[in-house]
Formats: sequence, structure tokens, C-alpha cells
Amino acid sequence: WIFVHIEGEPYERGYQYGFLTSAEIVEYIHKLGVQQNRSDPEAGWNNVRFISEAFMLNRYEEEYQIEMKGIADGANRAGASWDGRPLDVVDICGINSIIDLGQMRGALRGTPNATSGINFLKTEDEMLLQEEYAKCSAIATTGSATDDGRFVFGQIFMWNGYTGVHWDVICDVEPSEGHRIVYHTFPGGLHSGADFYINDAGIVIGETTVRQTPYDDEGTPQSNRIRKAMQYSESIKDVVDIMTTRNNGQYTNEWPYADAKTDEVGIFLLGTKKWRLWRSVDGDFPAGLTDYYWCNNNNKDLEVRKEYIVNRDLQPYDLMFHPWNRDLAFNQFYHDNKGKIDSIAATELWASSPTNRAHACDGKITTGDMADQLVFLAHYGKLTLRHKFVGDRFIADLPGAKPHLSLGYSMPSPIFVTEKLRAARETMSRPAPHAAPSKTDYSAVANRYWINERDLWRGSVFPASQAESWLVSAGASYWQTLSSVPEGAVRAAAMIDHECESLNARYLYILSREGDVVPLETEERFDAYRFYEIPRIKGTFALHQLRLWLGNEVFLKVMREAYERYNEENITTDEFIAVADEVSGKATGPFLRQWIGRKGLPAPEVEVNKAQGAGGAWEVKFDIRQTGEAYHLLGSVDVECGDASYRLPIEFDGAEATVVLPVEAEPTRVVFNSGRDFPVDYDNFYELADFVEDFHHTLMVYGTGRQIEANHTLAQRWQETVGDAYTEILPPLRKDCEITDEEMAAHDLMVLGQPEDNSLLRAIDEKIDELEFGKNYFRWMGRTYAQPDDGLVAVFPNPWNEDKVVYLIVSNSAMQYHEMTKGYNRGIPGWAVYKGDRAVGLGYHSVKRYIFDDLD
Repeated sequence: WIFVHIEGEPYERGYQYGFLTSAEIVEYIHKLGVQQNRSDPEAGWNNVRFISEAFMLNRYEEEYQIEMKGIADGANRAGASWDGRPLDVVDICGINSIIDLGQMRGALRGTPNATSGINFLKTEDEMLLQEEYAKCSAIATTGSATDDGRFVFGQIFMWNGYTGVHWDVICDVEPSEGHRIVYHTFPGGLHSGADFYINDAGIVIGETTVRQTPYDDEGTPQSNRIRKAMQYSESIKDVVDIMTTRNNGQYTNEWPYADAKTDEVGIFLLGTKKWRLWRSVDGDFPAGLTDYYWCNNNNKDLEVRKEYIVNRDLQPYDLMFHPWNRDLAFNQFYHDNKGKIDSIAATELWASSPTNRAHACDGKITTGDMADQLVFLAHYGKLTLRHKFVGDRFIADLPGAKPHLSLGYSMPSPIFVTEKLRAARETMSRPAPHAAPSKTDYSAVANRYWINERDLWRGSVFPASQAESWLVSAGASYWQTLSSVPEGAVRAAAMIDHECESLNARYLYILSREGDVVPLETEERFDAYRFYEIPRIKGTFALHQLRLWLGNEVFLKVMREAYERYNEENITTDEFIAVADEVSGKATGPFLRQWIGRKGLPAPEVEVNKAQGAGGAWEVKFDIRQTGEAYHLLGSVDVECGDASYRLPIEFDGAEATVVLPVEAEPTRVVFNSGRDFPVDYDNFYELADFVEDFHHTLMVYGTGRQIEANHTLAQRWQETVGDAYTEILPPLRKDCEITDEEMAAHDLMVLGQPEDNSLLRAIDEKIDELEFGKNYFRWMGRTYAQPDDGLVAVFPNPWNEDKVVYLIVSNSAMQYHEMTKGYNRGIPGWAVYKGDRAVGLGYHSVKRYIFDDLD
């Protein structure tokens, strides 16, 4: 850490700061320039300067413009220069505005103009959540949740590793006016940006970024407002007043806070025009977790989320709260530690995953007793004690890139250190450092796979209650699917099939871990996925089935009318059904409520027979039986007739139904519900992505039959790869010769390497019908793969315990093993065939009971 104490009038403060951090400021500017233009960093930085001077500089208040001028002059006095010239106030404005500017693209997408409609962004899935949306985790807890009743506060800063190594300054400011403040920042930062502040009035502030709300070009930069708030605030009311005055909307955040005078904690969620304040003194807790708040980039308030809906794309926006696995982890931490939370518990939380993501840079913790003395724990580097090296996706291999080492905790004590610095001031100076195309004939169902995007619905509807979660989420989800359908029936069918398979698999995974929920009876919850995921999934299938039933033209009219009539207004399920009935002329209520009004999935039992009529024509007969409450279902069947394959539509209703479909030649194979148009229960619904949910229970097993050192090294490398990609905590490595039957039954297993090396792969081969392994080859889905650069990733229920999972990473050579494990591909579903480092074929596991190879 670089500890900097500055004091006095604005210019004096800036001059001291710039002089002490001059070399670091220049290096930081260089890297920001590289990020803008790798081939010409000077041009890249000049672009930042232009935008900063045009849109930011004059919106800073005079005090902070003067301080930035002092920083530039102090750095120049210490020998700093950039591009052959001295630094100036525009340079310092640029580095202090880079966060505001970084949010600008997202803000402008959500800022209305004359062509704007009412919008939206894609539903986020935590397993696929981009690094850019995972910026910081924080807790603020007090009273009954802590061990002594005083507050415990912590924040992890997450940022790209290339510039993240430079967020290593602890700045102690004693201004001529206002409060003394201590904050964590970057070289030349007059605000934190990380964000972590303590002032001598006892106010502690952190930050976790949420999705960006609209931009107000008349407003003041957040970097100005948060610095002013910490310098001049004595209460959270003061902070709120300052932050909401002339708010430009940039850097939309949940600001967790604590007040050491009262041990109050809470969250201040600030959008652009809307904001929400949760206060422990009011007993206002978003998840009902008394005296405990957490933040992790996931906007908790519906009214602030509504600010996301205005942009130029006219996509429906899913307004429903979607808990991420960090939300679940924070909730679990509370339940495990309620009444015992202290600084030690906080350090253990910060060293765990998923609260600590792979691109985290540091961690800070303070308590009521610490904050009274402006003291906090500051961890340099990752709190999991794992280093970040140049060349991975967290530290790009760019000019000047450095590794980010984990150097442990320090305890800055500004009051103590400042006296030492004052005594040494005279001596201090700083020198100027895809799947293969199908051959199936889709002509009989071609209308299902062509959507004119111009006919889609526009705008957003609001939920009249949580019971409308299914409609709001599914309306956005299904819009995304239909708007993305590619041209051509083959590619379109593959895409829609994949989407339906993915939803089916996710539903079954949630069901296996958390149980079911009736969509119309759901609630907003922060401790489980099912209350959001199941209504979204079943609602999407409800809309998909409705489209198949009504046809594209009528269905799209229904959706457009509903979204136009209730645009940005509350809508109930009954109101939506009334619109659907009116437009379609059908009674759609029973059809929709079979999906949203009960638990479970369809479970049709099917018998398939073939027959040849008197004229020689062939037909396929389906005898379908549904136990329990029957569904009205539409779907498809794939019928193979010799070398030809056809996809045909099918519809049935009631406890028993018979459907006869004519075909052009003798059928040899039939797949029922081939497009997964309705979800069903089946055994192997697991995906590789499930690993990120269950990695705490996973053992990685490598082979010892031969090449043991290579296998061990490659297994360690893969262990690090998945840690860097997501898990952060490294799953244990085990030798195949040492793992016991009890361990295999008690854990998820990730089995690595070649069958000749790994005896566990050979044991699995004997238990799973779809697989066959041999020396330097494997068979999968009826095809033999025997080239050295062939590989397979496949996920199955664990043969030793069906409630657990086995992930297979199989290769025909050590080099292929290396190629397949260079990166972690979270997009793999149930299986993928590899050629080198590329997945050349992938898919979900089939529903075996619906495949008929031997027809009578």
C-alpha cells in the first residue's frame, strides 16, 4: 500500500498528493491510454482528455477543480510528464472521471431521446454473469447480528487486473473545511472509486455497482458528490442530500454505510431520479435479516430498476429481482453467524467464494471500535491468497502489465501514522515506472421457426403483484429468444430446441436442489433461486405453447396488444388472459394456467407403432396417456424413414389421446417431443455450468496409470483455471488409486484425462451405457473418435449416488488434455465433443423413454 497524508487548502492538498504519487500517476495514465488505444496510447489518452474536458471538468465544484490543479502541479514538480509535456488539470480530471466515463455507454443506452421507446436489457444469469457486472461485494451489520452489538463493515473491490494493481493508495485527507477522511483509491484520486471511506464524524461508506441508470448531462459527477459527501457529512441524511443534489446518474450504486456514533447501518441505493434508503434504525431490511445488509451489484429495489427500461432498443426488460449465488451466500453467512459476526468472521467471509470472485483486487474491513480511530483492515491482493498473473483474462498481456500478488492484511492507523509522516516530511521525495447442421426436413413446421422481429411486442409491463412474476420475466425472456431466431429453418430449429432444452434442464436442476413452487403463488426471496427461476421458466414455456396453439400471427397480436395496453403500467394475470381471449377469440385461461397455476411438469406416457395402409402408405400411431391432471400440449416428433428425417407437428389433450401421422416411407426411428417444446422430467438434466453451483462438493480425480507427473501437473493447471474462471476456492485433487467408494458416493466428481491413465474413467464406462472407452479412443452417440486431438466433456448423474454429479473431461492424448483445459467454457450444456481447444459439437442428453428405435 501507498499511504498518503495531505492537509490544508484545496491547492495545498492536491500539490502534496501529486508530488508524493507522481510516478504512479504517470504509469496509471499510460495504462488508461493503452486501454483506449493499444497501438497508440497517447491518442487513446487524448480521447479521454477531450471527453473529460467537454463533459466533466466544469461540472466539478470549484474546490475540487482547484485540488486537481494542485495534483497536476505537484506531480510536475516531482518530475512527472506525459507525451513530452507536463501534466495539467485535464489529465487529473480524466483519471478521476474514468469511472463516470466508463459507465457512459450503459447510461446512454438507457437515456431517452426522440427515437427512444421503452426498452430492455437481457435477463442476467449469475453463472454467465460478465466480469464487468461483478464489481464489489460488501456487508454492513450491527446490533443483534454482531458479537458485541457494534457494527462490522466490509467491502471487496473487483476490477480489471491490468489497472486494478494501481488501486493501492490509502489517502488520509485533513481539509481546511469539513471532516477528516480516509479512503482507498488510485494514484491522483480525489475520491475513492473503489469505494471505501471513513470520516472523523464516524460515517463509513462502501459501494457496489449495479446496472447503470440514465445519464443526466446537467448533473455533477459522482466522483465530486461522493468526495463532498464524505468531507462534509455528519449523518447519513447529509450523505443522501449531497448525493441526490444535481445527480448526473453515473455510477449507479448500492452504497452500504455505517455510522459509528449510533452503530446504525444500511444501504443507500442511488439511481438517477429514483433512490431507496434502507436503515437499520427503521427495521427496514430487504430480506428480513435483522441488523444485516449485503451488496453485490444486484439492484434490490423495483422502483429503481424501473429506470432501466428507457432506451433505444425497445426490448422488454425483466424487472423481477433475480437472486444470484452471491445473494444466497450472503444470506447463508448471516444464518450461520448471526450474533457472532466480528472482524474475524468478516475476514473468513471475504476469503470464501462466491462472495470473493476471481477478479477481486483486495478487501477492507472495519468495525465500530476501529472506525472511531479511522482504522481499518486492508488486504492487498486477493483475500483467497491466490495471485493473478499476466496473460489471463484478469490481467491482460498489455504493455506495462504486472502480476497482482496477495500480500496479506495491513491495519492502517492514520492518526498514528500521520504524526510519523509529519516528522519525516522534510526527507520525503519521489523520483519520476456448434452442433453439425441437421438433415431433418422442417417443411411441415416451418412456420414455427420464422419470426419477423418487427412484429414482436415492444415496451414493458409492470407486475401488479409478485404473482405476475411469470409474465414480466417470461415476456422478456421469450422476446429475447424470438428476436434472436436466425434465418433458415434448420438453424432456427436448432436455436429454439437448444433454448427449450436449456430451460428444461435448469428447471430440473432447481427442482432437485430447492423444490418446486407454483408460479402464481411465488414471492420475492433472497435466499433461493426457485422463486424467480421457476416462474420465469414455466412462464416462458406457457408463452411458447400459446404461440404454437394460436399461431405466430395471432400470438404476436396478443402480446403486442397486452404490452401496448399496459405499457409501463401494472398488469394482472387475469388482465393478460382477458386480452388474450379478446384478441384470439379463444378461452386461453385454462391453457395458460396449466403452466402457471400448479407445480410439476407434463409426464405423458407414449406408445408408438407403425402401420401400412391398403394403398401402401405408411403412418405412425401415437397412443398417449397422461396420469393426474392432464395437459393440453403441442410439440413435434422427428420421424426417420430410411435416410430421410422429418419433423412433424403433434397436438394432444386429455387423459388419453391417439394421434396418427402419415409419413412418406416406412418409419425406422421416432423421437417424441423432439424439439422439447414442452418440458418433462428426465434423469440426466445436468450441465457443465452446474459445477459453479456445486463446486464446494466436487473432487477432481486425475489418473496415475501412466504419465503421473504430467497428469498431476495438468490437473493442477485445470484446478487453477476453474479457480480463475469462477470458483476461486480450489476443488481438492485426488488420485484415482486413492479415492474410496465412500468418497465417490459422497461427492460430485470431476474425472480428468485418458481412460488408459485414469481407472475411474474405466469404472464409469462400465456404468454408463452411452460411453465406451478404449486405448486412445472413445465412442459417443454411436460414433468412434480415435484421433489424438479428439476429446469429450460430458456430465452425468454420479453412478455411485444419483443425487450427485460426475463431470467427465476425456481426451485421447495428453496434448489434447492440455488443449481442452486451457480455459473453462461455461457454455457447454450436457456434453461437448472437442477438436483441439474447440467444441465442435454439443447438446443436451436425450429423454430415453421418448426415443423409439424398434417400431412394430
